[in-house]
Amino acid sequence: MIYKLFPGLRKLVSYNTSNLSGDITAGVIVTFLLFPQSMAYAIIAGVPITMGLLAGTFPLLIYCLFGSSNYLSVGPVSVVSLLAFTGVSNIVEPDSSRFLEIIIFLSLIVGGVQLLMGMLKMGSLLKYISPAVIDGFTSALAIIIILNQMSSIMGVSLPKYKNIFTYIMDILYNISNVNILTVMIGLASFIILVFLKSKLHISSSPFLLMIISILIVDYYDLNKQGVEVVGELPKDMPDVSVMIPTVELLLSILPIAMIIGFISFFESFSVAKTLGDKENEQVNPNQELVGLGFANMTSSFVGTIPVAGAISRTAVNYESGAKTNVSMFVTALLMLLAFSYLTPFIYYLPNTTLAAIIIFAVMKLINVKKLKYFITNQIMEAIIFLITFIATLVLDVFMGLVVGVVFTLGVNVVRRVF
Repeated sequence: MIYKLFPGLRKLVSYNTSNLSGDITAGVIVTFLLFPQSMAYAIIAGVPITMGLLAGTFPLLIYCLFGSSNYLSVGPVSVVSLLAFTGVSNIVEPDSSRFLEIIIFLSLIVGGVQLLMGMLKMGSLLKYISPAVIDGFTSALAIIIILNQMSSIMGVSLPKYKNIFTYIMDILYNISNVNILTVMIGLASFIILVFLKSKLHISSSPFLLMIISILIVDYYDLNKQGVEVVGELPKDMPDVSVMIPTVELLLSILPIAMIIGFISFFESFSVAKTLGDKENEQVNPNQELVGLGFANMTSSFVGTIPVAGAISRTAVNYESGAKTNVSMFVTALLMLLAFSYLTPFIYYLPNTTLAAIIIFAVMKLINVKKLKYFITNQIMEAIIFLITFIATLVLDVFMGLVVGVVFTLGVNVVRRVF
């Protein structure tokens, strides 16, 4: 009975030590990727970097006990971070203690929603949702995330994103105010990432880039020449009080939590099932909802942002030789050590380098190949993709998903009638 609730524990009890070498290697490599991504995705979520780092620790440990996948790397992800920021910033202004309180509370509600869906066995139903909606939605979110990083790449202050047309106009309007040195570092950082990944096939390229950029900025005192750096990180977590939500706040935050819960499960389950099928591993969608639910509730309890399974990190975990969930335990423990001891060394990390890391990571979410496939083989799926994509960019992040889902439901009704 206990193993049914904790499938990850069963794998640990019956662990084959011959897998230890591959699991440790994969755990170390994923840590090199998770450490810079955790900081970068904290920026997307509008929270202190330390909160992003913490999101890659305890939530991952909890998922390892409750989740059914051997490879899924749970932690901060770009799409969920943007959804959380967009939803909470519509309720309260960012850069405030109230914003942090609500985003931490959002993690709890997201976890509760996912746990409830898992207990009601809804995972089996959600996996049949048209992938065109999710592909179009995440492609648009990736473009929004990239545009939002232009502020750090250019070294200027830009207004909040409203829609793609006004934001591009804001970028063009501020071109004359750019800090050339900041732009050069940002472009160089992106080129280095592409080179390390595509030519040298180094999975930990973001971590190497961090070290290079820190050394250069420190040696040449570029922070004194207008290049913004991360600066000193507080040793303690932000002082956020436990909040008692009002009914109005619950009603405002529940739709956001449901969207995040659905999107994060869909993305997480997709990559977990793909790798599970390769290794003849049974990945239970309802157990995945339970695992993600407890992981997000843990995020709230330790005071950090909503989490999900990351496609890129999960792939790196698998490709680096991971055999069991022990690799994720290794990653979580190393992240705890990094959180405790490495933060003083990133003082000179330029914000433009973090922006380059974000852009490089989310570019893979722009599903051009999927759109080409839909156009060639499934024209209605291509239409669903484009409608969701355009609505998300032009109308609103949450409205874009609603439009896509409603249109899909309408198409399914018409198909059944006619």
